[in-house]
Amino acid sequence: MNSINFKKWAFRFTIWILILNIITFYLTINYVDFPGVKNNTGLTLFYFGILGSILLLLSIIFVIFSTIKKEKRNYQYWISIIGIAIFGILPLIGSFL
Repeated sequence: MNSINFKKWAFRFTIWILILNIITFYLTINYVDFPGVKNNTGLTLFYFGILGSILLLLSIIFVIFSTIKKEKRNYQYWISIIGIAIFGILPLIGSFL
């Protein structure tokens, strides 16, 4: 457990969340739901949403572990914190408004 660089993994998870959100944005723009058109875009968006939520939760956990272990705070730590705020906290607040 001592050899794991938690802020590095939190940063990687944040990058993957960004990539998933870009793909979801693209799929949402091109989503067509006409009768008779068969596609699984809705199901794909659902699975990407679940995967994004899991990655966000893992990113939060790894940032907490990084803070507890008192790892040096560099750009990876701060970008992870900003990513959690952008991809987690702001959508949560927006859903209540």
